[in-house]
Amino acid sequence: MSNLLVKELKRSKYRLLGLVGQGQFGRVYCASHRKTGRLFALKELDKEQFPTHKFLRELRFLLSLQHPNIVTCHALEHTRTGRYLVLDYCEGGTLRSLMDEDVRLHPAQCLKLVTDILAGLSHAHAKGIIHCDIKPENILLTLQPEGWTARISDFGIARLSQEITTDRMGNTGSPAYMAPERFYGQHSQSSDLYAVGVLLFELLAGYRPFSGIPSELMSAHMNSPVKIPDSIPVVLQTVILAALQKLPARRFQSASEMMVAVQSSIKALRGEFETTWTHSKLIQPAFSLTATPFKFLREEFLQADVYQLISSKNQGNKGFSGGKEQSASDIEASLLASGSGRQNEQVYQVFKSRVGCQNYPDGILAEKPFGERELVTVRLPETLQKLVVCPQGCFTIAQRSIYRLPFELFKPGIAQHGQKRLQQGSEGGIVTQHMVPQLIAEFSSDFVAAIDPQGHWLTTVALSSGSAARSLRVWHLSKMQPVASVPSPFIHLFELLALDSRHIAAFSHTVAPQSNVCITGTVVEIFTRRGTPVGCLNLPIPLRQITKGAGSHTIVAMEPGHPNSMLLIDLKPLRISRIGLEISPVLTAATAWGYVLISADGEVLLLDKYGQAIGRMEGPPNPTALSVIDPHGLLIATWRNQSGSLYTIDLRQLELDVLF
Repeated sequence: MSNLLVKELKRSKYRLLGLVGQGQFGRVYCASHRKTGRLFALKELDKEQFPTHKFLRELRFLLSLQHPNIVTCHALEHTRTGRYLVLDYCEGGTLRSLMDEDVRLHPAQCLKLVTDILAGLSHAHAKGIIHCDIKPENILLTLQPEGWTARISDFGIARLSQEITTDRMGNTGSPAYMAPERFYGQHSQSSDLYAVGVLLFELLAGYRPFSGIPSELMSAHMNSPVKIPDSIPVVLQTVILAALQKLPARRFQSASEMMVAVQSSIKALRGEFETTWTHSKLIQPAFSLTATPFKFLREEFLQADVYQLISSKNQGNKGFSGGKEQSASDIEASLLASGSGRQNEQVYQVFKSRVGCQNYPDGILAEKPFGERELVTVRLPETLQKLVVCPQGCFTIAQRSIYRLPFELFKPGIAQHGQKRLQQGSEGGIVTQHMVPQLIAEFSSDFVAAIDPQGHWLTTVALSSGSAARSLRVWHLSKMQPVASVPSPFIHLFELLALDSRHIAAFSHTVAPQSNVCITGTVVEIFTRRGTPVGCLNLPIPLRQITKGAGSHTIVAMEPGHPNSMLLIDLKPLRISRIGLEISPVLTAATAWGYVLISADGEVLLLDKYGQAIGRMEGPPNPTALSVIDPHGLLIATWRNQSGSLYTIDLRQLELDVLF
């Protein structure tokens, strides 16, 4: 995109967030309205590919169609560099993008999408408009808690039912979905229904009834019989055969008629679907991976339940005490004490009210670690919720307080800087430092917090009774001085996440107005580290177990009520992909190459950064914490019946489709 185009669009009402599609007539961008922050799709229409009369034609059709299953046109954006239709933005992408992934949609979801399309066509046909290009690429998706909603888009070659059909537009379309008469420039309402029949066949079978080059497709559509696989229920075979009749008069005569037939099939097959699809009501992988037997590098027995694990390398080269950076001599002594010159790594373990650290001078994945490793722990006066390890030290987030623990606290026998040693003891191989921790912040009520990965700033939101958010505050960590305070209008805030070194995401539940209890979706507010609002995203689905993703603006989350699916969410531009899983994960960890998930019974699933399954292995049951050692290590903590283990796994020793 040229700089001139960027300059022009910055003067408009909309701000471009990214390219989301490329069609035969132009590009489609995700954009936000500068005043309201609402997302729209800006469809650029090239003047050469899409001359003025065609542009006005599509605009005319879109403005006359107002239906939940048709993409609505809201405005026309016209600049010196181009023309743009301002359309509804659909965060789920196209139906083609969903079908091209290695997944299987629940048959009820397939039929629901088809009824959505038929409902939209029924409205368009009632207005005398025939779409003429129904195909998965022209069906956009919005996510809902129980599936997807399909919306018809791209009326660029739509026709009026009374138009003469001998002009140049008559045989334009996609040959794989064209009814026989369409190849001769004829069209009718049943031509659209034929395309829906092809789409229904493809959704259920995984392939189209006819394939080949355009000339072969033309011959097949006009002459070849439809062969429906036995895997498709008989009641649906009847619907498909009726829609794919060669002669228009033998097909369904209206979208409403076909929709009634599909809905009747849903009722008839409900019991069969519940029997064959027991693990998921939405989506599942198309292929099942064989689980590799569990093989670990090392097993270490735990003294207590661990609910968070963090691995890091050679921390301690930065630090502050009382708001001051360490001197060069302090840093040198710290590095020497931690085993500088070797690949020194640490594993931090979070217990109920203690933080432990275990040093691995030769690296965590060394088969024969150098020396004896003591787990040095620091006790705090409160139950801990989360640990964040930054270059400046370990920050512990408790229920009402935030503490900083310098790395020196985890090195027994070394003088502490700015800390008071009260007592040191050893018990069962665990050395406990009874220290006075450095209190960073204290709150009179519950709160949520996020810390910059580099340890420069802290963001907090104090919660009053009823989880009503007061305001979002940003603090400079080294000086503990407030940088900004931003009132938040969302009272159901439940999570803060540091996206990168400059941006914070605040997550709030949206609830049904009449009940104020039923969660209906999620609002994501983006702020800079100075508290400046960047944007607000309304997600139509509830989220839980939110984790920072592999990309800078990517998060992963689970869905309430759907244990066998995961959401992969790109925040800029907004795209939401629902990933079908073979397991029901209880823990998730992100790494540079993708994601690691583990279920309660110990099954481990590895996904690449696009959500594709690349490995599966048997693991230890009852996991309580999970951590990835980039790029090929894995730590799993377990606990049951007052005993547990910490397993170290080298993924290179397993036969997995992972490239390190």
